[in-house]
Formats: sequence, C-alpha cells, structure tokens
Amino acid sequence: MSRVTTKSTQTLPKMLPGVVCAQRVRCGKPGCRCARGQEHLAYYRFWREDGRLRKCYVRRADLVAVRAACAARQQEHRELSEAWKQWRRLVSVVREVTS
Repeated sequence: MSRVTTKSTQTLPKMLPGVVCAQRVRCGKPGCRCARGQEHLAYYRFWREDGRLRKCYVRRADLVAVRAACAARQQEHRELSEAWKQWRRLVSVVREVTS
C-alpha cells in the first residue's frame, strides 16, 4: 500500500522567514479571463536565502497560517534585536563603572 503525502496534510513551521505579498498573474489557459488581460490574484511568500530573493506560491487555504508564521518570525527578530541593544548598553555601563 503506497502512502500519499500532500501539502495539505503537512503542518507549517511556527515561524517562516519573509513576507507574503499579492501579485497579479496569468494562468496560461486560453479561455480564461487572464488571457484577455484580467489577471488573477495570487499570493507568494518572498524571502532572502544566500543573498538571493526567493519566491514560493501560497495557497489561499494556507494564507492566514503562512502570514502568521511570517509575522511570528518578524516579531522574534525584533525582540532579539532589542535584547542585543540592551546587552550592549549594559556592557557599556559595566565598562564605565569598572574603568
């Protein structure tokens, strides 16, 4: 018996790098409205990896979860940045006191 794994059964990570943006695209079907100029709205996640911009399609069913995962990563990054700022301030105060 073969096991079929689809993307809908896989769980998303709690945090994802990047941001979700909407783009207008053409599906390529000859009878579709996008062939006449009215493009579809599709969602993509953009992030940087090894200095290159990456792009991944986001299904509408996963849109809320992916946006939440990206927002969680951004929030963690902000908190970590603030913690490092506080650490540097503390180190500078300790150096002033000890010298």
